Parts: sequence; structure tokens; C-alpha cells
Amino acid sequence: MAVSLDLDAFSDLGLQAKDGLHDAFERSDDELTVSDIEDANNSYFGGGEARDNDDQADVLQAPLDPILATSDIDRFGEWTILMASSATKDLFQLRRRDAKMATCVLKKIRQLSKGEFSGNNYRALRGPSHGIPIYQAEVLSNLRLVYQIDCVLDNGGQVEHQVVKIYGIYSHKQLDHIWPWLSKLLSQRGGVYRQRCLVRECAEPGRGVYRPAMFPPRMEEFITEQSPTFVHDDGSSEDLSWLISNKCVKLSKAYLNGLIAEREVELPFQLTTEEWKIVQCPTSCYVIGRSGTGKTTAMVFKMLGIQRAWEQVSGIRKPRQLFVTRFPVLAAKVEDFFAGLVESLALAGRTEDELRILRSQTQSAEQQPRMVDPLDALNYRSRTPQKYSMLSDQDFPLFITFDQLARMVAADIQADDSREHDLKFILDKVVNDESSFVTYELFKTRYWPRLCDTYRSSLARTFGPWLVFSEFMGVIKGSETAFYSPNGILDRQTYLNLSTRAYPVFAEDRHSLYSAFELYSKLKCKRYGYDMADRTYAILKALSPNALKEQLVDYLYVDEVQDNLIIDTMLLRILCRNADGLFWAGDTAQTISAGSSFRFADLKAFIHRAEEIGSVAIRKSYTKPEVFQLPVNYRSHSGIVNCAQLVMRLITDFWPDSIDTLQTERAMLGGAKPTFLMGSYNESFPYETFFSGLRGNRELGAEQCIIVRDSAVRQQIRERFGDIAVILTLQECKGLEFDDVFLYNFFEHSAATFLQWRNISMAYSNQVTTSSCGARSPPSVLCSELKNLYVGITRARKRLYIMDNSRESEPTRELWSKQDLIDIKLPGKADVCQYTEKSTQEEWAASGYKLFNAGQFQEAIRCFTRANLPRQVRIARACRLRHVATSTVKKSERRKTFHAAAEAFVQCGNEASGTQKTSFYGDAAKCFALVDNVLRAALFYKKADDFNGAAGQYRKANCFDEIVLILKCHADKIAETYKDELFHECVVHYSRNHLRPPFPLFSSTGDELNYLKGKGLYKETIDLLESLGRFFEVAEVQCILGQPCDAIRTIFEHQDNRPDAMQRVVNIALDTLWQECSFDMPVQDILRNRESNAHKVLNCLKDIPLNRLPISDIGQVRFFRAVQRSSFSEVYRLGEEFAGRGEEAMALMAFNIFYSRLPTLNSASASVFDNFLKRFERYIHSLASAVSNEKPFRVTDSQVRKVFGIMSSSEYHYSVTPGTFLHRKFDQNRQLSAVDINLLLKTQLKARLRKKVLEEDKIFCASQALSMQCPYFVLHGRHHHTAQCNYQHLQKTSLNAASYSMKVNVHLQQIRILDLMVSAAEGSENYHTSMIAALNLLYAVIYCPIYVEGSIADLRWNAIHNAAGCTSVARRWIQKVFEYLGTGNSTNHIDYLMNIIRFTCLYTALGGECPLQEYVSRENCRLSYGEQLLTESGDDNVSADIIVSLTQMNSTRGVQALRFLLRLGVGMDLSVVCNFAEEICSTFVLSLHPSGDLSPLHGLVVPRRWIMNPNKPVVSRDIIQRFLHCTRYLMNLLRSGKIHRKFALPPNEESLVDVALVRMSRILCILGYNVCDPGLSKMIAETLLLPPLEVEDTGNPSPQTLRQLASQRLQYLETILALDNGFAMKDLIHLVHKNSRHNTGPISARIPQLFFKGVEDISRQMNRTR
Repeated sequence: MAVSLDLDAFSDLGLQAKDGLHDAFERSDDELTVSDIEDANNSYFGGGEARDNDDQADVLQAPLDPILATSDIDRFGEWTILMASSATKDLFQLRRRDAKMATCVLKKIRQLSKGEFSGNNYRALRGPSHGIPIYQAEVLSNLRLVYQIDCVLDNGGQVEHQVVKIYGIYSHKQLDHIWPWLSKLLSQRGGVYRQRCLVRECAEPGRGVYRPAMFPPRMEEFITEQSPTFVHDDGSSEDLSWLISNKCVKLSKAYLNGLIAEREVELPFQLTTEEWKIVQCPTSCYVIGRSGTGKTTAMVFKMLGIQRAWEQVSGIRKPRQLFVTRFPVLAAKVEDFFAGLVESLALAGRTEDELRILRSQTQSAEQQPRMVDPLDALNYRSRTPQKYSMLSDQDFPLFITFDQLARMVAADIQADDSREHDLKFILDKVVNDESSFVTYELFKTRYWPRLCDTYRSSLARTFGPWLVFSEFMGVIKGSETAFYSPNGILDRQTYLNLSTRAYPVFAEDRHSLYSAFELYSKLKCKRYGYDMADRTYAILKALSPNALKEQLVDYLYVDEVQDNLIIDTMLLRILCRNADGLFWAGDTAQTISAGSSFRFADLKAFIHRAEEIGSVAIRKSYTKPEVFQLPVNYRSHSGIVNCAQLVMRLITDFWPDSIDTLQTERAMLGGAKPTFLMGSYNESFPYETFFSGLRGNRELGAEQCIIVRDSAVRQQIRERFGDIAVILTLQECKGLEFDDVFLYNFFEHSAATFLQWRNISMAYSNQVTTSSCGARSPPSVLCSELKNLYVGITRARKRLYIMDNSRESEPTRELWSKQDLIDIKLPGKADVCQYTEKSTQEEWAASGYKLFNAGQFQEAIRCFTRANLPRQVRIARACRLRHVATSTVKKSERRKTFHAAAEAFVQCGNEASGTQKTSFYGDAAKCFALVDNVLRAALFYKKADDFNGAAGQYRKANCFDEIVLILKCHADKIAETYKDELFHECVVHYSRNHLRPPFPLFSSTGDELNYLKGKGLYKETIDLLESLGRFFEVAEVQCILGQPCDAIRTIFEHQDNRPDAMQRVVNIALDTLWQECSFDMPVQDILRNRESNAHKVLNCLKDIPLNRLPISDIGQVRFFRAVQRSSFSEVYRLGEEFAGRGEEAMALMAFNIFYSRLPTLNSASASVFDNFLKRFERYIHSLASAVSNEKPFRVTDSQVRKVFGIMSSSEYHYSVTPGTFLHRKFDQNRQLSAVDINLLLKTQLKARLRKKVLEEDKIFCASQALSMQCPYFVLHGRHHHTAQCNYQHLQKTSLNAASYSMKVNVHLQQIRILDLMVSAAEGSENYHTSMIAALNLLYAVIYCPIYVEGSIADLRWNAIHNAAGCTSVARRWIQKVFEYLGTGNSTNHIDYLMNIIRFTCLYTALGGECPLQEYVSRENCRLSYGEQLLTESGDDNVSADIIVSLTQMNSTRGVQALRFLLRLGVGMDLSVVCNFAEEICSTFVLSLHPSGDLSPLHGLVVPRRWIMNPNKPVVSRDIIQRFLHCTRYLMNLLRSGKIHRKFALPPNEESLVDVALVRMSRILCILGYNVCDPGLSKMIAETLLLPPLEVEDTGNPSPQTLRQLASQRLQYLETILALDNGFAMKDLIHLVHKNSRHNTGPISARIPQLFFKGVEDISRQMNRTR
């Protein structure tokens, strides 16, 4: 007797009782009522445990098995109850028929959960003695529960335990053959499994109560070769595979609440061991498996676990999970599956009232499968935001197609106007014009015929459009190599060089293929189209690293990833912030989408490389991603799987790089081998006898399909035999499965020849025999053919029939036959009647939905017709019409078909309700829009509640009144960005046409003006302002429009005697001038260009009296006028005036123009160069001041903003005028803060300072006037007749103290200018090399290599401009260089010592105290003499000895260092060594005693530089001897012609050597003249190659010796005078003591006398002469 299911009727039976379920289960069977189970269910079903963890990462990475587990039912026992899907179906049906009986069943299940295995609960069904026991539990006299004690792993895989698995509810009569068969089948799991199922652990002795036993984990995948087909005694067969494929769910609170609400539940079911590994994998993973292996199941369960983990913890951000696939149908199925799981689990928390409402909704709802248009991947989710950035947490988990996701991302980056034109064009198309998208269908109908006409010989015959399009998209444009190629396309040569193993399909004909690609590209460009590769490449190139930073997802799931391009995966990877949150699943053997061409190995490597490179801010994973393979097929049996595996082995053996090599695929169940139906050779049509049996009312069933090569074959069959079956082509059947498949004439219509099929068959057989593979791969066409064959075979779930009687089929048939993989039926043996199956209307309906969702609308129409579903027929017919219209080339036919499709969708919408109605109206609107029937399209967009689309159509038709009405009434239903766009167009339309909208667009005139200005609608703004009489504001707008002259005229015409009018005119003019003539712009060219605004406004000012303007404005006007007429001297003078008034920015502008081009000063004199530097230093000082920390330029200064083209964009932000000085190298400088703009200004001005100084320094170094005298010219008085000489060539008489001082002055000024550059760098750059070079030049000027040019004694300090400042800079530089110098910072030690000599001499010459010796005493500055040269200083440091000798006049250490240099030095500077020798020689002046007078200085004839500091030490005779030994060595080198072995000499070295020889000879002559020691005089004479004195080296020379010595002295004096003859510079001086006993007269008119009484007199008089 049936019981009412109205919950209200049970209120009187204690529904509100708190302890209802407990009471119900404690009563007897007779007392149990439906209300008991319902009430108890609400009272006692426990909830899940809450977790309190604020760390999102820990929660979301926790083990998922307890999170996914459904909650246990209170009052049930410890035995887990698993309900098979068949049992669930039985229980729900029983509940609907008889609620009381259902309650009895639940009580029986509760008893089993407590382990009550005795009596009528525990009766074994008949089966084999060695089988697994199957039990029955008696519920009522004619009602049985069939169950098994099973052993399963816990979800974590840690332990195996016993459970109760319930298979179903049966009457006594139904307990037949099924269970013995199942018992036998399960026994194949092995003895251990059987033993564990039989174990019983007693819980209560004597009562027949047991607890579930626990065992160590036993990893197992149950696979058997036993067929699921049971053959009855009468020969009929029954498929029992459902018993094994049953999905089992745990009995839980949610399950029972679903039972009460009569709502089918979708709860987490038992996963396999491998599936659980995937679900709980903590890292990213790649899951590869053929169809039906559980990839998507693992994916959904992982998503569910993460979602539930977040739900159980409060206070953490919701994880964003994104599921992506190419196919709308798959996205819909997965979303429905996930939503079903979530909703079913949520039933556990439903209240009694909520369950009652749910049950009423379930009873009233019409349950129909979801019909998803598989061809509309762009609009799969109609309510999804237009932009990716607009997604919120509520939108996740998000299930979406890749096409729609790509469009959303493109919409985010589309608006950036800085994109390249090609990228912006494609992005605009992606967002706004889906009709331009070249899909495979469009390629096949619009492009392929043209390619075939052009390349008829190869493409059309051998390859189809699918393979060609895949090669275009997946290899030439969408591969990794293409992504990193220019424009994202492989060039021809790169394509030809690709590996034939990895890309075998077109290996023999790549030239033709690439030519076809070029033609395709031209056609696409001509038609303004774009394809999937263009789209992704444009997005990736336009996507900045942080564009979507805030919208990245936490977990990314990509199903059927092989149907994407490899570059698509890059975009997807960018969208995921979590490097360990990636889930890639698919199978490259079953590519459904045209365009894909990669392996999982390629994908994994590509993602790894992208993370390593760090492209577009992809975060690198520090954990290696896992790779999982799912080899067990749960859909097809072993007969079909084994046959397909042989095909797969052929591919992997001969083209291993073309497909992922996986573990051998296995089926869980055995089954019949495929049947090869042989045809008769005398039939006029292949298999005519077979097909003839299907005439009349006989046809193949709903789950039976004929697969043919192409639509032409299908047409032939239907024309000859009628509509006998579902017939699909190989491409159409991808992704579909049928119980029975008839693969028709696959080989006969193959592109491969008989020989090619035979060769590969023989090669495989030989390979199996010899275990070796041939070196040469078979023709590449076979690779694609075998993949097609694999697809055709794997479409079958239960039975496969191969129908092919062609010669081409023989090799493969024989190969299968040898492997015992097929059964062969000969002609006449095949009776079609035995293959046909009669289908119910429900089965036809199910097949219709399946085919519809696969896009096979014509076949779906056929199925829906047989299912008697006229409404579904009309829907499918409408979709088919649209599909046909899309593929139609002829425009008239296309328009006609789209109109028919639109009307068909209108009819479907009229018949539908709810969201289906709006969906169909939307489809109708799109069809109307595609044929430009805009008004009809707009009408149905509105009916579809799509006001975005309606407004777009009205926009096309210029129906702006309608748009205004939509904005007024339906603004909330339009996307914000699009609403703003529409509003803007309405404003423009009504403003320009001076029309009035049906509703006011603005609330006030002020709002309207603000909007017009804000949107740049200046013409409309002017019109409005003029109508209001606000002309000064009109002038402001004209200035914004770049019409300053118009603005000035407007003010003149409407000034109305306003006192500020003239000033406003000047302001406009100056603003315009500065806008176009800012810093470093070609100001003169602009001002002279009659078309420029600057020229025009400057002319406008010619009649304005300047004396009435502020002085600053007067100066600016004069400045621009001076530049215009090239009066640069006035420009410089104005710059000084600006500086004098403190207008430093203006001053810098003037100086910069003055020095925009530096003069050529190669032949200028030193005095001219000096004048240039004085002015140039003012310019550089202005630049240095602008970047200094004391008075830097600031953006808050209005003059700085004016001069440098900086504009205030807000109160705290600024922007830079494009093309100006600050803008040129910075394309990201808009909207900068004051700090940023100041830093930018400082950086650019520093660069300008450096550039100008280096430019000037180059001119300085090239100037002849500042170089040394030409040695050849000095020696010979004429130019060298062969060599090109860059030295100075002044006459002897011009070499005087003034010229010497001028050269020193110019070099010091140059160092001061360079110092401004160095100081401005603030240590950011290393200028030590430049400093050393500049100091070397100064040294060469002060210590001239040619002595007649002058010496430090000739320097006139009053001729030095700012001498104190220059010497201070030079001394500071020398200190910095000493800090920098060290043996580690020099290329060699000799260079280091040369610099030590130079800079020490410079420092002493420039004055000042500095502990130079401390610098060279540092560890890295010390230079040892080595073991070869003994030292007397006690400090083994050559550099220290040099400094001491030069600063403390320690000749001992100086001679020691000189000896080291001459003995061990290589590559020395000859001038420096000679100068060092002279400095040492100058210390001997107090030790020579030329007169024998008491005053050692009396009678000395020496160069003036020797006695600038006459306080010399007394030097021993031994030291002088050592010095003379060194000079002899040096003189011999100079004479030997081998001087280059020791010294680095410049070009024309002979003259330089001669000059050095003369210099050293003169030094020795001076020394010889002054020495009174005969022995020393003898050494000097020998060195000079003079006749030596015939004396012994004794202390008491004889009178004869003294006479010879006097004679020798006169000879030395004559030599000195001869060398100095003709030169203006008087270098020598004769010292005479005032109190001398001898009357000493002048020795030569050329040698002046200096009378002294004390040493201080010498110093005083020397300084006076300087």
C-alpha cells in the first residue's frame, strides 16, 4: 500500500520529536513509519567537523580524503555502507512507490552497519565454491538486499578495511544468474582478496555481531579478461558490465536527505588508488589517459576538496579555481557534475522546511538534459563579465571555455592605445567581432577550396583540411618555436628544418604546405580575419607583467589540454599565481580540436622553460610537477582496447616523437573481439547485401553508428538505402562513443596506398621478430591515417565491426588476425538482423542529446524525431540552419539561411520559458545581426534581456533615441564600460547635430561642460560656451585644441576693455612657445617654421608693447626673438641676465641653446680656447647646479615645468609632453609623482651634463694649440717631410712664459669643468680613468717633455683664472686618484709607478700638504724591489721611495727607485723618467760647491726650477756617483737605438728620443759645470763621450787637474748656451752671494745673476720673478 509523501501529513506522528530516529530504530518493524525516518533524519544526522585554521595555504594543501568524506550517520554502526548506483536507483524508486518499505530497507541497512551478520541478514546466494560470497538480507518476505563484504582502501590509502557494499534491492524471483556470475568474476581478484572478504572479527561473542577487519594496504587494479556478456540457455545474451562499473557512494546524511527530498544525489564516490593519488597531489600535475580513464573525475574531486576545505574554515580568502576547456559541452557537463556534488553535500545541512520545499520543486520540475550549443564557445557563459578583471570571488569556481576566457583577457588589455597597430587591430577584433574569427569550419568552407585550387596536386589528394589547418595553427603559428620567432610565425627555412620525427605529417611536402600557408595568410589579411594563433599571440605580446596581477587564480584546471595550442597554455599559465596549482589533463592521441599539434612532453618542457626564463612574471615552482598515467579504460572492454593498442604501438614505434608514449592501455573487463566483415566482390555497391537488410522499418539502434571517411560516402549510403542509421565521419565522431560502431571502408578511402600499408605491417612484424626497428620511418601519411584509425576504433564501447573489402585493408587485417585481435566473417555469413538493436524512445532521446551537444545537428534531428520530441527537433533544426549558414560561401544563400535560422530560433523561444526563452531569443538576435537586420536583431536582443546587444544594433542603425531609452530604463543591465561608451556616442550625436534627446543627458550645464571637456569634445564645448557668451573660456578651449592664434583673436575681439586681456594674450603666447620650444628642442627651426604655432604666436606679439609686461615675460619674449633671428650673443647675455635674477631654469635654457652645437677649435689658439672655456664653464656650472643637492631644479617651480615641458595632471602628479627632453627615453612617464619627476629631471640633466662635457673634452683633446711642441720642429726648425703631425709648431721665439702659463691655465680650467661632471655623478659612475687621463695631460703641460717650452718656475699664477679654485680641484683629484691607485687597479706595475711620479710632481707643484706616503703604504699599493736590487731605505717599497724622494728631497731613495726603473722597467714613459732624473739631480745643488766658497750656492749656474726651493739636503758623493751610473745607463739606451725595449714611445719616436738625449745631455752639462769634484767630472765627461780628465779619483786635485776642470767647465757652458740659443725662454740663473770674497761677474748675457745673502732671499726673488 502506497504512503503519501506529503511531509505535512506526518506532523501528528511526532515529526517534531527530538529523538525520532532513535525511537524508530528501537521499535519493531510493525511500529516503524515513514515519519520516523524523516524526523530522525533531521534530528540525528551529524555534521562535519569544523577546522579553525587561519592559514589558507595549510588548509588548502591539507589531505583531501577527510575533507571529501561524507559525514557518518549517527546511530549507525562502525561498518561503512557503500551504495552502488544500482542500489541507489532501486532505493529512490522504492521510496517513490512505497515509503514504508523504503523505511524498512533503511532499518535493515542500519542492522548491517552494526555488523549483525546472522539469520536472515546473512544468507549466501548460490555461487561457485571458490567465488566471493554474495549475500542477501531479507527485508520483507518478498524483498531482499543483495550485498557483499568488500575490502577497500581508505581514502588516504593507509589501510584496507572491510565494508558492506549493497548492489540493489530485489524481489525473491530476481535472485537469479547474476550473482553466481558476479561471484566468479570477483574471485579473479585473487586469493588474498577472497580471504580478506571472508574474515569475520567477532564483536559480541554468541550474538552474531562482527566488527570490520583492518588489513595492510594492498595496491590493486582489478582487471579481468572475463566478458561481461552473460549468455542464457536460450542463446540470448545480457550485458552485466553495469555490475562492475557501478559507482559506489557512502551512505550519509546528505544521501538520506536527498532521499527525503526525492532529489537525485551526486555524492563523492569511491575512487581508484591512482585517482586518489592525483586528487591528493600537493604539486602541479600532468594527467595523461585515454578516454574513459578517470581524468576529469580526479580533476573535479580535487576542485571539490579545495572548495570544501575553504568552506570549513572561516577568515580566509576564497580560493579562485578556474576550469578551462575548449568545448562548451564539456564545460557544462563538468560544471553540472561539480554543482551536483556541492548541492548534494549541502543537503546534509538542510532543515525540515527546506527539504519539503526541495521535494515540491523536484516534483514540479521537468527533468530534461541540458542542451548546450557546442559551436558557441565564445558565449558559453552569457552572464559572465565582459572583462577578466571584473570577475569577483563569487564567480569562482569558474567553468569556462578557452575562447571566452581569451576574449575576457583581451577586453582588459584592449584599451591601451600604446599597443602596436597589428596587436591592437587583432585585440579589437577578438573583443568586438567574432564574425572575423577563422574557425576550422570557416577555414574548411572559405579558405580550403581556394588552397585546393592552387595546390591541387598535393594538399587535396593526400591531406584534408583538418591536417592542414592543424599544421598551420599548431606548428607554423602556435608552437613554442613560433612564439619566440618574429611576428609569432615560423619562417620557411625554420619550418623546413623542423624535426621530421616530432612533426612527421608533412615531412615529405613542407615546401608546398608553407606556400599554402602563405596564401592562407594573404587571404586572411585581405578578409580582415584572425585565427586562434593570432589571438593568443596578440594577447601574450600585449599583456604586461602586472596587467592581471590582482585577478590571478589560485588553481587552474585544463581538461583536454591537447586541443589547445601550445601558446594557449602560456596564457593559461600566466593566469595562475600558484606554481603548484596547475592541473593539465588530456590525451594527445585523441585531439578533437583542429589546430592542436603537441605532446605532453612538449607541454611540460614549455612550461618549465617559461618558468625558468620568468617570462611575463610567471612564478617558478620549486617542486617538480608530478606526471600521472591512467591506463585502465572503464568504458570499453579488452577486445576493443587491445585492437586499438596495436594501432597505438604502430604509431609509437615508428613515430615516437609524434605522440606521448604511455603505459599499455588496459580494459577493466574482457569482451568480444572486433569483427572484420568481409564483403562480396561481385556487389555493385560495397556491402550492398548488408545494407539492403536495413530497408523498410528496420534500422540500426540509437547507440549504433556507422563511421565513414567523409560526408560524400554518407550521402551515397543514404541515397541508396535511406535513413538507416546514425552516420558520422571520422572528424565528426571525435569525442563521441557508441555501443556499436560500424567502421565503413576506412582503408579503401585512405590516402595511404596498399604498398604503404603493407610495408608498415611487414616492418612491424619484422620488428616484433627481430626486436629492432628500421632506420627509416614509413611515409608520414601513415602516421595521420593510424591516428584516424585509432579514433574510429575507440568510438566503440561494446562491439566494433570493420567493414572493408578493399585491397588496402589486407595488410592491417592480416596483422590483426596474426595477433588474434579480430574475428573475420566471410561474405554471406553476416546477417544484418543479428547486428540491429531496437531502441526505446528514451534511448533515442539520449542519443539525440549526445549528438546535439557534439554539434551533429542533422543526426540529432533524426534521433529526436524517433524519440517523438518535436520541440527538440525544432531546436536542433534551428542550430543546424545556423551552422549551415556559417559555412555557406554565397552571400545571398548565406543571408537566406541565417534568416531562416533566426526565425527558427524565434519559434523555439516562443515555445520555451525561463532562461531557455531568453537564450533562444538571443540566438535569433545574433542571426539577424549577422545579416544586418539590425532592428529585428535589436528587438530580440531586448527580448533576450541582452541590452548590450540591443544597444549595439541600435548603434549600427543610428537610432540614438532608442539607445537613450535603454540607458534610462535598463542602465543596470549594461556593462559599465559599454554604458559609458554608448552615453558618449549619444552626447556626441546630439551635440554635433544640435538635437534634443528624448531625456536630458545632463542635470546641469556645468555637468555638461565638465563632461565635454573631460572627454575631449572640444568643438562641442566651444559651441556650448559661445552660445553662453563665455568667450574667455572659449579661448581656453582653443588653446587646448592647439589653436593659440585663434584664442588670441578671440580675446582681442571680445576683450571688452578687460585689463587682464593683454596679459592673457602674452600668457597664451608664452605657453604656446614653451610647449613647442622646451629644453633641447630645435627651437630655432621651430621658430622659423611659418607653419608652427610658435612662429605664429611670436608674430602675434610684435605689436604688443613689452614695457607694460612683467620683467620675466619681457625677458622670455626677447629670448625667443633673439633665437629666431640667430642672435646667439644676445641669447648668452640674456642667459646671464636670467641667472642674475635667479631664473636658473631660464638661464640654463639660454646657455643650452648657445651651446647646442659646440664650435670646432682644432686650430684655435690657447687664448681663444681659454675664452671659450670661461663661457662653457658657466653653462656646465648651471647644469651641475640644477642636479646638485643644494639648489636642484624642482618640479614645484613653475619655470622648471615650463622649460622642461612638464604638465600638472593632478594636485600631486605630473606628466611630460611627448617628444620633449624628458619624454624621449621614457615611455612610462605619465602620471608621475613630484619625487618621480624630480628624479627623472635629475637623471636626464646628469646625462646631458655628461654628454656635453665629454663632447667638449673630445674637442679639447684634439686641439693642436694645447698639445706639446713637435720634437722634430724644435730640433730642426721645420716640419717633417713625411709624417702627418698633430703636435704644435710654434717658432722658438714664441715659446715664452706667457704661452706656457696659458696652456697650464687652460688645462686647469678643463679639469675644473670635468670636476663638475664628476661631482654631479655623486659616485654613481667610476670616473677614475678620466681623472687620471686629465691629470696626465696637466702633468705633460707643467713638466714639458721639451724643456724649452717652460717649467714650473715660469708659471705665472696671476694668469690662471681662479687659480685657488683650480689648484684645489686638482689637488683633490690627486688625492682621489691616490686612493684609487694600487697595484691591483693598474694593468702593470710600471704604469702604476709612472702615475706615482706624475701625480707626486703635480701635487708638489700645486702646493699643499698631503700625506701621500700613507696612500702608497697600503698593502695593495706596495711594490717590492725584489731580491735582485738591495735597498737601503729599510722599507722595501718602490712607490714610497719615489714619493719621499720628490716631497722630502731624499736623493738616496730617489736614486734607488730610478735604478729599479731603469733595470726592471718596461713600457715606461721616457719623459716621466727624464723628469724624475732631473728632480733627483736638482737635490744635489748644495753638494756641488762650484766656487769653493763658504756658501755652497755661490757660483751655481742651474735651471730656475732647481732652486725654487733652495733648502736642499747635503748629498754624499756616493749618491751622486750612483746617480751618474743611472744616467750613463740611460744615455747609452738613448744612443743605442734599442730604447723601445724599455720605453713606450709614440709615433715619430726618433725625434722624441733625440729631444730626451738633448735634455739629459744638458742636465749632465749643467751638473758638470757646477761640480768641483774631478772624479765626478770625469764620470760626466765619459757619459757625454767627451775626453775625460786625466786625473785620479782623489780628494786633493793637482793644479793641472784644476786647470783641466776649469777648461771642461767652459766647454760645458758653451754646450748649454748652444743648446739654448734662439729660444725665448731664459731657463738658467747664476747665483751670486753678496758677501762673497770673490768678485763674480756675469758669465753670459743669457744667464742672469741672482744676488742673495741668505737662502730666503733666493726664494723671495724667485717668487717675485714669477
